[in-house]
Amino acid sequence: MAATDGGAASGTSERSLELYPSMRLQRLGSIAVIQPVWKGKVEGSSLTCDLETGTLALAEHPKVDKAYTEVFGVLGLARLEAGPALVVVTAVEQARAAGAVLAATLRGHPLYRVTGTEVLADTRNGKWKSSDHRFLKLLKSGTDPRRHGGSLYFAYGGDVTLSQQRYEAVHADPRTASLAPWQRAAPAFFWNRALAQPLLEAGMHAFVPPAFQGFAGQISEFALAGATGPKQAVTITLIARRSLKRAGCRQWRRGLDPAAAVANFVESEQLVAVDGGALQASFVQVRGSIPLLWSQAPCLKYKIPILIAPPSRSQPAFEEHARALVKGYKEVVGINLANQTGREGKLSAAYADAASDFAAAAADGDTHASPAAAPGFRLVPFDFHKQCGATNYARLAILWEGISADFRRFAYWFRDSAGTADQQGGVFRTNCIDCLDRTNVVQGLLGRKQLEHVLQRMGLMPESSTLPQALPELDLAFRVMWADHGDEVSMQYAGTGAMKSAFTRTGKRDIWGLLDDGAKSLTRYVNGWVDGWVGECYYLNNFEDGHKQDALDLVTGSYTVTPGKPPPFQAQGSPAVPLLAVAALAVLAAYNLLSLSSDGGGGLLALSLLLLQQVAVPLALAAALLVLMLKRGSLLVDKPQLAPELAVPWH
Repeated sequence: MAATDGGAASGTSERSLELYPSMRLQRLGSIAVIQPVWKGKVEGSSLTCDLETGTLALAEHPKVDKAYTEVFGVLGLARLEAGPALVVVTAVEQARAAGAVLAATLRGHPLYRVTGTEVLADTRNGKWKSSDHRFLKLLKSGTDPRRHGGSLYFAYGGDVTLSQQRYEAVHADPRTASLAPWQRAAPAFFWNRALAQPLLEAGMHAFVPPAFQGFAGQISEFALAGATGPKQAVTITLIARRSLKRAGCRQWRRGLDPAAAVANFVESEQLVAVDGGALQASFVQVRGSIPLLWSQAPCLKYKIPILIAPPSRSQPAFEEHARALVKGYKEVVGINLANQTGREGKLSAAYADAASDFAAAAADGDTHASPAAAPGFRLVPFDFHKQCGATNYARLAILWEGISADFRRFAYWFRDSAGTADQQGGVFRTNCIDCLDRTNVVQGLLGRKQLEHVLQRMGLMPESSTLPQALPELDLAFRVMWADHGDEVSMQYAGTGAMKSAFTRTGKRDIWGLLDDGAKSLTRYVNGWVDGWVGECYYLNNFEDGHKQDALDLVTGSYTVTPGKPPPFQAQGSPAVPLLAVAALAVLAAYNLLSLSSDGGGGLLALSLLLLQQVAVPLALAAALLVLMLKRGSLLVDKPQLAPELAVPWH
């Protein structure tokens, strides 16, 4: 984003925000100065950071008007053993793509996507060892939007880490409404909370926007004609907030940990506003890995074995997770889309047992309740692959029939100018194995059902119609936005866009969607070997997922650098040499085969011996080497080194 006197919020007529929207960064030797500026004038005390000692201070500073970099926020300060590293936002955007505004407006505040960061460190002071440089490299890749720090969003107001229902509750209570933005932020979705802690403790919260990782999309001011009266403008916003607890890569973070944090937990909120907010509605869904202690660590195999902890270990963590969901969202209906047979079936059966035991325990606490009706957590299994196959997604109607009563009972947050007010009384928690592809399809279905209900409630759509029938243009934009949401959430966890997104995007399941799924499935497998980043076609070195996991662990606070503690870095195996050997043997066999076919001389016996020696033997050696690689695959993958115990946390 280009520099302006008012920074990212230059369109605001007066500065009434709790966070500084425009700052100037200047380096003075080892001192970094960040000065808040509004319309060309110094706004307040400057943040100074000594990049050698880590000393932070707020002080008056002469106006910075030369040799400066405009920054849009400070993500935080990492205290490494050799010295501090300050992370600042140097570029943001409000981009448009595929009919949706990727950086939407939320509660009247523009929502910005981070597109550029800079990490400031004084590495020339003689204290930096090789391990310190490795930590710094991880920090840079974990905060770089072109690497593993993508999809970060923030705003200068509006408490964007909070759903609308929670936002209203926080601001209705004088005790919480008067808190600073970072104190009001949802701890699970405040992505830069660990990095920001030193600045927050120093009273520098005005420089630090609470950011979340996820997605933000918007369909703005879509004109709809009601049954009576003039057209009304409808705005639909879709927000996804990823939890920083147990965050990470698809196969290095599965299931629960003993503290009941679950992998790939994402809260998705769909907001509908009519006539600029005269009517507002909010509908929240969540997803998360199957809430048991289980793992699936990479080992070069396409279908990685699943390890499940004994029920005696899993049940306490499951119950704590379920209680936390009930406390945060009231009633919970879990929708399990994983297979009910085979490898996934073992997980599904264990999940069903855990949910049944929890429901029975809840019923025991209420002598008037039965296990099936006990308030809390209810599980609905739906074998997506068995029911829908490759293309028969119309059978999702079976799932809808089983949860429609819950949908009506949960309702959604609602306000209108006449004073009508509703609260959302429960949440759907959807999962498959990765909580990406099948989950995206079902969450999009529920989102469309809620939108249809709101529009019918306002007389903007006939009650007997569906969205595709009554409003095909809006339906298309809505599908595109939900498909973009699924792709971005998938990219963060699996390194590719979502499979089955072609159905979400078009409403059709055809051969092109199947081919797209096949390509993405292959890419996910290859991403265990080479990892790319969204928006570009560069590929990194072999086995990059361990590095990615380490970067996320460092940024989110799952690992903290402790002075005096030996760094955990060790040399690791690589598939490069054996893969090159396999390729060389295959090329040699092909070359020999071509040579023999062009020669054509000699008898049949002599030719057979040559084929055996020059073609069959190299191919056999290549095959044997591949088999050995698969057997020893766990020694060749790039493992995370900062917190490796979190991959299988119950061992």
